[in-house]
Amino acid sequence: MSSRFWAGWVVWVGSMGLLLGRDVAVKNVAELKGAVASASSGDVIKLAKGHYDNVNVKVAHNGAQGRPITILSAQPGEAIFGGTSTFEINGAHVVLDGLFFYKGTSAGDDHDRAVIMFNSHHGVVRNTAIVDYNPTEFANGYYWVFFNGNYNLADRCYFKGKNNMQPLVGNGLEGSHHNGVTNCYFKNIPYDVGNGREDIRVWGSGKFDEKTTDGAYFTIQGNLFDHADGEGTEIISLKSNFNQVINNTVVATLGGINIRRGSNNVLKGNVVLGEGLAGAHGLRMSGPNHTVQGNYVSGCDYGIRISAGEFVGYALTSSYAPHEKSNAKTAKNALGIVSAYPQCKKVTVSNNVIVGCTGVDLEIGSDYKKHWPEEQLVLMPSDCDIANNRFIKPAGGVAIEAATLDPKISLVGPKNIPNRFKGNVVIGGKVKLPAAEGGTSLGTLPQGWSEKKELVGFKPLTPKDVGPAWVIALREADDFPMEDDMSCSRNLETAKAAKKKKTKTK
Repeated sequence: MSSRFWAGWVVWVGSMGLLLGRDVAVKNVAELKGAVASASSGDVIKLAKGHYDNVNVKVAHNGAQGRPITILSAQPGEAIFGGTSTFEINGAHVVLDGLFFYKGTSAGDDHDRAVIMFNSHHGVVRNTAIVDYNPTEFANGYYWVFFNGNYNLADRCYFKGKNNMQPLVGNGLEGSHHNGVTNCYFKNIPYDVGNGREDIRVWGSGKFDEKTTDGAYFTIQGNLFDHADGEGTEIISLKSNFNQVINNTVVATLGGINIRRGSNNVLKGNVVLGEGLAGAHGLRMSGPNHTVQGNYVSGCDYGIRISAGEFVGYALTSSYAPHEKSNAKTAKNALGIVSAYPQCKKVTVSNNVIVGCTGVDLEIGSDYKKHWPEEQLVLMPSDCDIANNRFIKPAGGVAIEAATLDPKISLVGPKNIPNRFKGNVVIGGKVKLPAAEGGTSLGTLPQGWSEKKELVGFKPLTPKDVGPAWVIALREADDFPMEDDMSCSRNLETAKAAKKKKTKTK
Protein backbone atom coordinates (compact mmCIF):
# COMPACT_ATOMS: atom_id res chain seq x y z
CA MET A 1 0.00 0.00 0.00
CA SER A 2 1.11 3.55 -0.67
CA SER A 3 2.49 5.86 1.97
CA ARG A 4 -0.34 8.23 1.05
CA PHE A 5 -2.90 5.60 2.20
CA TRP A 6 -1.15 5.07 5.50
CA ALA A 7 -0.87 8.80 6.07
CA GLY A 8 -4.58 9.23 5.33
CA TRP A 9 -5.50 6.36 7.70
CA VAL A 10 -3.42 7.90 10.49
CA VAL A 11 -5.13 11.27 9.98
CA TRP A 12 -8.58 9.61 9.98
CA VAL A 13 -7.84 7.62 13.17
CA GLY A 14 -6.49 10.77 14.80
CA SER A 15 -9.62 12.71 13.91
CA MET A 16 -11.78 9.89 15.30
CA GLY A 17 -9.83 10.10 18.54
CA LEU A 18 -10.63 13.79 18.77
CA LEU A 19 -14.27 13.06 17.98
CA LEU A 20 -14.55 10.37 20.64
CA GLY A 21 -12.47 12.27 23.17
CA ARG A 22 -9.59 11.15 25.34
CA ASP A 23 -9.28 9.29 28.61
CA VAL A 24 -6.94 11.40 30.72
CA ALA A 25 -5.61 9.92 33.97
CA VAL A 26 -4.59 12.38 36.68
CA LYS A 27 -3.18 11.74 40.12
CA ASN A 28 -2.59 15.18 41.65
CA VAL A 29 -3.73 18.80 41.60
CA ALA A 30 -1.20 19.94 38.98
CA GLU A 31 -2.25 17.20 36.56
CA LEU A 32 -5.93 17.97 37.19
CA LYS A 33 -5.41 21.64 36.34
CA GLY A 34 -3.53 20.72 33.18
CA ALA A 35 -6.16 18.25 32.03
CA VAL A 36 -8.98 20.74 32.61
CA ALA A 37 -7.10 23.52 30.81
CA SER A 38 -6.70 21.37 27.69
CA ALA A 39 -10.04 19.54 27.86
CA SER A 40 -12.22 19.23 24.80
CA SER A 41 -15.53 17.66 23.90
CA GLY A 42 -15.74 13.97 24.82
CA ASP A 43 -12.75 13.96 27.18
CA VAL A 44 -12.99 11.89 30.36
CA ILE A 45 -10.65 13.09 33.11
CA LYS A 46 -10.18 10.26 35.61
CA LEU A 47 -8.96 11.17 39.08
CA ALA A 48 -6.88 8.62 40.91
CA LYS A 49 -7.58 7.81 44.54
CA GLY A 50 -6.18 10.53 46.77
CA HIS A 51 -6.60 14.03 48.18
CA TYR A 52 -7.03 17.11 46.01
CA ASP A 53 -6.78 20.06 48.39
CA ASN A 54 -6.86 23.82 47.92
CA VAL A 55 -7.68 23.78 44.21
CA ASN A 56 -10.25 26.02 42.53
CA VAL A 57 -11.13 24.15 39.36
CA LYS A 58 -12.56 26.38 36.64
CA VAL A 59 -13.84 24.47 33.63
CA ALA A 60 -13.87 26.95 30.74
CA HIS A 61 -14.19 24.64 27.74
CA ASN A 62 -17.41 23.25 26.31
CA GLY A 63 -18.41 19.68 25.80
CA ALA A 64 -21.22 18.80 23.42
CA GLN A 65 -24.52 16.95 23.52
CA GLY A 66 -23.67 13.27 23.88
CA ARG A 67 -19.95 14.10 24.28
CA PRO A 68 -19.59 16.06 27.52
CA ILE A 69 -16.37 16.86 29.29
CA THR A 70 -16.45 14.48 32.24
CA ILE A 71 -14.42 14.77 35.43
CA LEU A 72 -14.83 11.66 37.50
CA SER A 73 -13.26 9.67 40.27
CA ALA A 74 -11.75 6.48 38.84
CA GLN A 75 -13.01 4.82 42.02
CA PRO A 76 -16.24 6.61 43.05
CA GLY A 77 -15.80 8.51 46.31
CA GLU A 78 -12.02 7.99 46.43
CA ALA A 79 -11.06 11.36 44.92
CA ILE A 80 -11.43 13.55 48.01
CA PHE A 81 -11.49 17.34 47.81
CA GLY A 82 -10.68 19.36 50.91
CA GLY A 83 -9.04 22.53 52.11
CA THR A 84 -10.51 25.34 50.00
CA SER A 85 -11.25 23.25 46.90
CA THR A 86 -14.21 24.31 44.74
CA PHE A 87 -15.49 23.79 41.20
CA GLU A 88 -16.73 26.49 38.82
CA ILE A 89 -18.39 25.16 35.68
CA ASN A 90 -18.24 27.89 33.04
CA GLY A 91 -18.44 25.61 30.01
CA ALA A 92 -21.50 23.80 28.65
CA HIS A 93 -22.03 20.04 28.78
CA VAL A 94 -19.70 19.35 31.70
CA VAL A 95 -20.20 16.41 34.10
CA LEU A 96 -18.79 15.92 37.61
CA ASP A 97 -19.13 12.31 38.72
CA GLY A 98 -18.28 10.41 41.91
CA LEU A 99 -16.39 13.18 43.73
CA PHE A 100 -16.20 13.58 47.52
CA PHE A 101 -15.93 17.01 49.17
CA TYR A 102 -15.07 16.48 52.83
CA LYS A 103 -14.41 18.87 55.72
CA GLY A 104 -13.17 21.73 53.58
CA THR A 105 -14.50 25.24 53.06
CA SER A 106 -15.05 27.85 50.37
CA ALA A 107 -12.64 30.74 50.78
CA GLY A 108 -13.65 34.37 50.30
CA ASP A 109 -16.28 36.82 51.49
CA ASP A 110 -18.74 36.72 48.58
CA HIS A 111 -21.99 35.23 49.91
CA ASP A 112 -23.01 34.24 46.38
CA ARG A 113 -20.12 31.80 45.98
CA ALA A 114 -20.52 28.03 46.07
CA VAL A 115 -18.58 24.82 46.44
CA ILE A 116 -19.95 23.79 43.03
CA MET A 117 -21.04 26.69 40.83
CA PHE A 118 -22.75 26.23 37.45
CA ASN A 119 -22.43 29.25 35.14
CA SER A 120 -23.42 27.64 31.87
CA HIS A 121 -25.91 25.09 30.51
CA HIS A 122 -26.42 21.33 30.43
CA GLY A 123 -24.05 20.67 33.30
CA VAL A 124 -24.43 17.73 35.69
CA VAL A 125 -23.06 16.88 39.12
CA ARG A 126 -23.90 13.30 40.02
CA ASN A 127 -22.91 10.54 42.43
CA THR A 128 -21.09 13.20 44.44
CA ALA A 129 -21.03 13.85 48.20
CA ILE A 130 -20.47 17.08 50.10
CA VAL A 131 -19.99 16.46 53.84
CA ASP A 132 -19.27 18.98 56.62
CA TYR A 133 -17.83 21.52 54.14
CA ASN A 134 -18.12 24.48 56.47
CA PRO A 135 -16.32 27.70 57.42
CA THR A 136 -15.14 28.60 60.89
CA GLU A 137 -17.73 31.38 61.27
CA PHE A 138 -21.49 30.78 60.97
CA ALA A 139 -22.03 34.16 59.24
CA ASN A 140 -19.55 33.29 56.48
CA GLY A 141 -22.25 32.23 54.05
CA TYR A 142 -22.04 30.31 50.81
CA TYR A 143 -23.98 27.69 48.90
CA TRP A 144 -22.87 24.14 48.34
CA VAL A 145 -24.45 23.99 44.86
CA PHE A 146 -25.63 27.01 42.89
CA PHE A 147 -27.23 27.12 39.45
CA ASN A 148 -26.72 29.98 37.03
CA GLY A 149 -27.70 29.16 33.47
CA ASN A 150 -30.08 26.57 32.09
CA TYR A 151 -30.68 22.81 32.10
CA ASN A 152 -28.20 22.00 34.86
CA LEU A 153 -28.78 19.11 37.24
CA ALA A 154 -27.68 17.65 40.59
CA ASP A 155 -28.55 13.96 40.54
CA ARG A 156 -27.93 11.19 43.10
CA CYS A 157 -25.82 13.40 45.33
CA TYR A 158 -25.39 13.28 49.11
CA PHE A 159 -25.37 16.38 51.32
CA LYS A 160 -24.69 16.28 55.05
CA GLY A 161 -23.79 18.75 57.80
CA LYS A 162 -24.05 22.26 56.30
CA ASN A 163 -23.91 24.65 59.27
CA ASN A 164 -23.42 28.19 57.92
CA MET A 165 -25.51 30.89 56.29
CA GLN A 166 -27.00 30.65 52.79
CA PRO A 167 -29.10 27.79 51.42
CA LEU A 168 -27.50 24.48 50.58
CA VAL A 169 -28.80 24.60 46.97
CA GLY A 170 -29.76 27.80 45.19
CA ASN A 171 -31.05 28.93 41.81
CA GLY A 172 -30.12 32.27 40.26
CA LEU A 173 -32.54 35.18 40.09
CA GLU A 174 -32.05 35.92 36.39
CA GLY A 175 -31.27 33.73 33.40
CA SER A 176 -31.55 30.44 35.31
CA HIS A 177 -34.16 28.06 33.91
CA HIS A 178 -34.96 24.35 33.84
CA ASN A 179 -32.42 23.34 36.47
CA GLY A 180 -33.09 20.54 38.93
CA VAL A 181 -32.24 18.40 41.95
CA THR A 182 -33.21 14.74 41.67
CA ASN A 183 -32.69 11.55 43.68
CA CYS A 184 -30.47 13.27 46.26
CA TYR A 185 -30.12 12.66 50.00
CA PHE A 186 -30.14 15.63 52.41
CA LYS A 187 -29.06 14.21 55.76
CA ASN A 188 -28.42 15.73 59.21
CA ILE A 189 -28.38 19.43 58.33
CA PRO A 190 -28.16 20.93 61.84
CA TYR A 191 -30.63 23.56 62.99
CA ASP A 192 -29.38 27.02 63.84
CA VAL A 193 -31.09 30.39 63.99
CA GLY A 194 -30.67 32.26 60.72
CA ASN A 195 -33.21 33.11 58.02
CA GLY A 196 -31.97 32.03 54.60
CA ARG A 197 -30.66 28.54 55.38
CA GLU A 198 -33.12 26.49 53.35
CA ASP A 199 -32.08 23.13 51.95
CA ILE A 200 -33.23 24.32 48.50
CA ARG A 201 -34.21 27.88 47.55
CA VAL A 202 -35.44 28.55 44.04
CA TRP A 203 -35.23 32.14 42.89
CA GLY A 204 -36.17 33.17 39.38
CA SER A 205 -38.74 35.03 37.34
CA GLY A 206 -41.84 35.54 39.47
CA LYS A 207 -39.97 36.38 42.65
CA PHE A 208 -41.07 40.01 42.44
CA ASP A 209 -43.98 39.70 40.01
CA GLU A 210 -45.94 36.46 40.03
CA LYS A 211 -47.99 37.66 37.05
CA THR A 212 -45.07 37.36 34.63
CA THR A 213 -45.34 34.55 32.09
CA ASP A 214 -41.73 33.46 32.66
CA GLY A 215 -40.46 31.31 35.51
CA ALA A 216 -37.59 29.25 36.87
CA TYR A 217 -39.05 25.90 35.73
CA PHE A 218 -37.03 24.16 38.45
CA THR A 219 -37.60 20.47 39.24
CA ILE A 220 -37.16 18.97 42.72
CA GLN A 221 -37.99 15.29 42.42
CA GLY A 222 -37.33 12.04 44.24
CA ASN A 223 -35.19 13.48 47.04
CA LEU A 224 -35.03 12.46 50.71
CA PHE A 225 -34.76 15.13 53.43
CA ASP A 226 -33.85 13.32 56.66
CA HIS A 227 -33.34 15.45 59.80
CA ALA A 228 -32.34 18.21 57.35
CA ASP A 229 -33.36 21.15 59.56
CA GLY A 230 -31.31 24.12 58.31
CA GLU A 231 -33.12 27.29 59.31
CA GLY A 232 -36.02 25.31 60.79
CA THR A 233 -38.74 27.13 58.81
CA GLU A 234 -38.46 26.30 55.12
CA ILE A 235 -36.98 23.05 53.85
CA ILE A 236 -37.84 23.89 50.25
CA SER A 237 -38.62 27.51 49.39
CA LEU A 238 -40.03 28.39 45.98
CA LYS A 239 -39.74 32.07 45.10
CA SER A 240 -40.49 31.95 41.38
CA ASN A 241 -42.98 30.61 38.84
CA PHE A 242 -43.54 27.24 37.15
CA ASN A 243 -41.60 24.93 39.47
CA GLN A 244 -42.33 21.30 40.33
CA VAL A 245 -41.79 19.56 43.67
CA ILE A 246 -42.65 15.92 43.05
CA ASN A 247 -42.36 12.62 44.94
CA ASN A 248 -39.96 13.81 47.63
CA THR A 249 -39.90 12.45 51.19
CA VAL A 250 -39.31 14.50 54.36
CA VAL A 251 -38.54 12.71 57.64
CA ALA A 252 -38.39 14.32 61.12
CA THR A 253 -37.23 17.67 59.77
CA LEU A 254 -37.98 21.14 61.14
CA GLY A 255 -39.87 23.42 58.76
CA GLY A 256 -41.94 22.57 55.72
CA ILE A 257 -42.32 22.77 51.96
CA ASN A 258 -43.24 26.34 51.10
CA ILE A 259 -44.37 28.11 47.95
CA ARG A 260 -43.23 31.45 49.30
CA ARG A 261 -43.77 33.51 46.13
CA GLY A 262 -44.60 33.01 42.48
CA SER A 263 -47.35 31.30 40.51
CA ASN A 264 -48.18 28.04 38.72
CA ASN A 265 -46.11 25.86 41.02
CA VAL A 266 -46.85 22.16 41.58
CA LEU A 267 -46.51 20.13 44.81
CA LYS A 268 -47.39 16.55 43.96
CA GLY A 269 -46.87 13.14 45.51
CA ASN A 270 -44.68 14.30 48.37
CA VAL A 271 -44.59 12.43 51.69
CA VAL A 272 -43.92 14.45 54.86
CA LEU A 273 -43.44 12.38 58.01
CA GLY A 274 -43.11 14.74 60.95
CA GLU A 275 -42.93 11.89 63.49
CA GLY A 276 -44.44 14.09 66.18
CA LEU A 277 -41.61 16.62 66.06
CA ALA A 278 -42.54 20.10 67.30
CA GLY A 279 -41.69 22.48 64.47
CA ALA A 280 -42.22 19.94 61.69
CA HIS A 281 -44.60 21.51 59.18
CA GLY A 282 -46.60 20.37 56.19
CA LEU A 283 -47.26 22.43 53.04
CA ARG A 284 -47.68 26.19 52.83
CA MET A 285 -48.37 28.42 49.85
CA SER A 286 -48.81 31.97 48.61
CA GLY A 287 -49.59 33.22 45.11
CA PRO A 288 -51.96 32.15 42.32
CA ASN A 289 -52.58 29.07 40.17
CA HIS A 290 -50.73 26.47 42.23
CA THR A 291 -51.56 22.76 42.21
CA VAL A 292 -51.19 20.83 45.48
CA GLN A 293 -52.18 17.28 44.72
CA GLY A 294 -51.75 13.81 46.11
CA ASN A 295 -49.43 14.66 49.00
CA TYR A 296 -49.25 12.86 52.36
CA VAL A 297 -48.52 14.73 55.62
CA SER A 298 -48.45 13.14 59.09
CA GLY A 299 -47.31 13.97 62.59
CA CYS A 300 -46.69 17.69 61.94
CA ASP A 301 -47.75 20.94 63.57
CA TYR A 302 -50.14 21.54 60.65
CA GLY A 303 -51.08 19.96 57.36
CA ILE A 304 -51.77 22.55 54.66
CA ARG A 305 -51.85 26.32 54.96
CA ILE A 306 -53.24 28.50 52.20
CA SER A 307 -51.86 31.84 53.29
CA ALA A 308 -53.46 35.26 53.42
CA GLY A 309 -52.08 37.73 50.92
CA GLU A 310 -50.96 41.31 51.31
CA PHE A 311 -53.02 44.21 49.99
CA VAL A 312 -50.68 46.80 48.46
CA GLY A 313 -53.19 49.04 46.67
CA TYR A 314 -53.00 51.78 49.27
CA ALA A 315 -52.19 52.24 52.95
CA LEU A 316 -54.89 51.05 55.33
CA THR A 317 -53.15 52.75 58.26
CA SER A 318 -50.46 55.37 58.67
CA SER A 319 -48.12 52.64 59.94
CA TYR A 320 -48.05 50.68 56.70
CA ALA A 321 -44.46 50.09 55.53
CA PRO A 322 -44.54 48.71 51.96
CA HIS A 323 -41.75 46.46 50.75
CA GLU A 324 -39.80 48.24 48.02
CA LYS A 325 -37.39 46.22 45.86
CA SER A 326 -35.18 47.80 43.23
CA ASN A 327 -35.44 44.65 41.10
CA ALA A 328 -39.22 45.01 41.02
CA LYS A 329 -39.33 48.52 39.53
CA THR A 330 -41.29 48.82 36.28
CA ALA A 331 -43.12 51.55 34.39
CA LYS A 332 -46.29 50.56 36.25
CA ASN A 333 -44.53 50.07 39.58
CA ALA A 334 -42.08 52.95 39.88
CA LEU A 335 -41.36 52.29 43.56
CA GLY A 336 -40.92 48.57 43.14
CA ILE A 337 -43.52 47.71 45.77
CA VAL A 338 -44.04 43.98 46.24
CA SER A 339 -46.43 42.15 48.51
CA ALA A 340 -44.97 40.40 51.52
CA TYR A 341 -47.14 37.40 50.56
CA PRO A 342 -48.98 37.34 47.19
CA GLN A 343 -52.66 36.49 47.38
CA CYS A 344 -53.68 32.88 46.75
CA LYS A 345 -56.05 32.71 43.77
CA LYS A 346 -57.21 29.72 41.75
CA VAL A 347 -55.18 27.30 43.87
CA THR A 348 -56.16 23.63 43.55
CA VAL A 349 -55.75 21.46 46.65
CA SER A 350 -56.88 17.92 45.88
CA ASN A 351 -56.45 14.28 46.86
CA ASN A 352 -54.13 15.01 49.77
CA VAL A 353 -54.05 12.91 52.95
CA ILE A 354 -53.33 14.59 56.29
CA VAL A 355 -52.93 12.35 59.34
CA GLY A 356 -52.40 13.04 63.03
CA CYS A 357 -51.30 16.68 62.93
CA THR A 358 -51.61 18.46 66.27
CA GLY A 359 -52.76 21.70 64.68
CA VAL A 360 -55.29 22.41 61.95
CA ASP A 361 -55.14 20.13 58.93
CA LEU A 362 -56.29 22.76 56.42
CA GLU A 363 -56.16 26.44 57.29
CA ILE A 364 -57.58 29.02 54.90
CA GLY A 365 -56.02 32.48 55.26
CA SER A 366 -53.19 31.57 57.63
CA ASP A 367 -51.12 34.51 58.90
CA TYR A 368 -54.07 36.88 58.45
CA LYS A 369 -53.01 40.30 59.80
CA LYS A 370 -49.58 38.98 60.73
CA HIS A 371 -47.16 41.87 61.33
CA TRP A 372 -50.09 44.32 61.23
CA PRO A 373 -50.09 47.25 60.62
CA GLU A 374 -46.61 47.40 59.02
CA GLU A 375 -47.80 44.69 56.62
CA GLN A 376 -51.34 44.36 55.27
CA LEU A 377 -51.99 40.61 55.11
CA VAL A 378 -55.76 40.91 54.76
CA LEU A 379 -56.50 39.28 51.38
CA MET A 380 -58.14 35.90 51.87
CA PRO A 381 -57.62 33.06 49.38
CA SER A 382 -60.03 33.42 46.46
CA ASP A 383 -61.52 31.17 43.78
CA CYS A 384 -59.72 28.04 45.02
CA ASP A 385 -60.78 24.41 44.62
CA ILE A 386 -60.51 22.15 47.69
CA ALA A 387 -61.51 18.66 46.61
CA ASN A 388 -61.27 15.00 47.60
CA ASN A 389 -58.86 15.50 50.48
CA ARG A 390 -58.80 13.21 53.50
CA PHE A 391 -58.16 14.60 56.99
CA ILE A 392 -57.68 12.14 59.86
CA LYS A 393 -57.39 13.30 63.46
CA PRO A 394 -57.01 10.33 65.82
CA ALA A 395 -56.72 12.68 68.80
CA GLY A 396 -59.59 14.89 67.66
CA GLY A 397 -59.45 18.62 67.06
CA VAL A 398 -60.13 21.04 64.23
CA ALA A 399 -59.50 19.73 60.74
CA ILE A 400 -60.62 22.69 58.62
CA GLU A 401 -60.91 26.34 59.55
CA ALA A 402 -60.38 29.83 58.19
CA ALA A 403 -58.99 33.02 59.64
CA THR A 404 -61.45 35.31 61.40
CA LEU A 405 -61.79 38.50 59.39
CA ASP A 406 -61.49 41.93 60.96
CA PRO A 407 -64.86 43.65 60.29
CA LYS A 408 -63.20 47.07 60.56
CA ILE A 409 -61.18 46.47 57.38
CA SER A 410 -63.00 47.37 54.19
CA LEU A 411 -61.08 47.26 50.92
CA VAL A 412 -61.87 49.26 47.84
CA GLY A 413 -61.08 47.33 44.68
CA PRO A 414 -60.39 43.61 45.17
CA LYS A 415 -63.36 41.25 45.17
CA ASN A 416 -63.06 37.73 46.50
CA ILE A 417 -64.62 34.80 44.67
CA PRO A 418 -65.80 32.06 47.05
CA ASN A 419 -63.67 28.95 47.33
CA ARG A 420 -65.23 25.63 46.36
CA PHE A 421 -65.22 22.53 48.59
CA LYS A 422 -66.15 19.11 47.21
CA GLY A 423 -65.69 15.50 48.24
CA ASN A 424 -63.52 16.11 51.30
CA VAL A 425 -63.56 13.70 54.24
CA VAL A 426 -62.81 14.44 57.89
CA ILE A 427 -62.31 11.49 60.25
CA GLY A 428 -62.31 12.19 63.98
CA GLY A 429 -62.15 15.96 63.65
CA LYS A 430 -64.31 19.06 63.33
CA VAL A 431 -64.95 21.61 60.60
CA LYS A 432 -65.02 25.25 61.73
CA LEU A 433 -65.73 26.77 58.34
CA PRO A 434 -69.36 26.95 57.19
CA ALA A 435 -68.33 27.30 53.54
CA ALA A 436 -66.59 23.92 53.72
CA GLU A 437 -69.37 21.98 55.43
CA GLY A 438 -71.38 21.26 52.29
CA GLY A 439 -68.36 19.77 50.55
CA THR A 440 -67.07 17.76 53.52
CA SER A 441 -68.34 14.57 55.11
CA LEU A 442 -67.61 13.72 58.75
CA GLY A 443 -66.85 10.31 60.17
CA THR A 444 -65.38 8.53 63.15
CA LEU A 445 -62.16 6.58 63.29
CA PRO A 446 -62.98 3.02 62.24
CA GLN A 447 -61.98 0.06 64.37
CA GLY A 448 -58.61 -1.31 63.34
CA TRP A 449 -57.50 1.94 61.74
CA SER A 450 -53.76 2.50 61.39
CA GLU A 451 -51.55 5.07 59.74
CA LYS A 452 -49.92 2.24 57.82
CA LYS A 453 -53.21 1.70 56.02
CA GLU A 454 -53.41 5.40 55.17
CA LEU A 455 -49.95 5.19 53.59
CA VAL A 456 -51.09 2.58 51.09
CA GLY A 457 -50.58 4.12 47.68
CA PHE A 458 -47.65 6.24 48.84
CA LYS A 459 -44.01 5.15 48.76
CA PRO A 460 -41.80 6.99 51.26
CA LEU A 461 -38.21 7.05 50.10
CA THR A 462 -35.49 5.39 52.17
CA PRO A 463 -31.70 5.92 52.26
CA LYS A 464 -31.35 2.97 49.86
CA ASP A 465 -33.35 4.84 47.22
CA VAL A 466 -31.31 8.03 46.97
CA GLY A 467 -27.79 9.37 46.74
CA PRO A 468 -24.63 7.84 45.24
CA ALA A 469 -24.34 4.06 45.01
CA TRP A 470 -20.91 4.26 46.65
CA VAL A 471 -22.35 6.01 49.71
CA ILE A 472 -25.09 3.38 49.97
CA ALA A 473 -22.46 0.63 49.79
CA LEU A 474 -20.32 2.22 52.51
CA ARG A 475 -23.36 2.68 54.75
CA GLU A 476 -24.42 -0.93 54.34
CA ALA A 477 -20.87 -2.01 55.15
CA ASP A 478 -21.00 0.13 58.30
CA ASP A 479 -18.10 2.15 56.90
CA PHE A 480 -19.59 5.66 56.67
CA PRO A 481 -19.27 7.01 60.23
CA MET A 482 -19.41 10.68 59.19
CA GLU A 483 -23.13 10.30 58.44
CA ASP A 484 -24.15 10.31 62.10
CA ASP A 485 -21.31 12.51 63.34
CA MET A 486 -23.13 15.60 64.64
CA SER A 487 -19.99 17.55 65.50
CA CYS A 488 -21.08 19.70 62.55
CA SER A 489 -23.70 21.28 64.83
CA ARG A 490 -22.44 24.60 66.19
CA ASN A 491 -24.78 24.41 69.16
CA LEU A 492 -25.86 20.84 69.73
CA GLU A 493 -27.94 21.65 72.82
CA THR A 494 -29.91 24.32 70.95
CA ALA A 495 -30.48 21.91 68.09
CA LYS A 496 -31.67 19.19 70.47
CA ALA A 497 -34.01 21.62 72.24
CA ALA A 498 -35.52 22.67 68.92
CA LYS A 499 -36.28 19.03 68.07
CA LYS A 500 -38.42 17.96 70.98
CA LYS A 501 -41.32 15.63 70.42
CA LYS A 502 -44.58 17.41 70.97
CA THR A 503 -47.46 16.34 73.20
CA LYS A 504 -50.54 15.53 71.17
CA THR A 505 -53.54 17.67 72.03
CA LYS A 506 -57.15 17.58 71.05
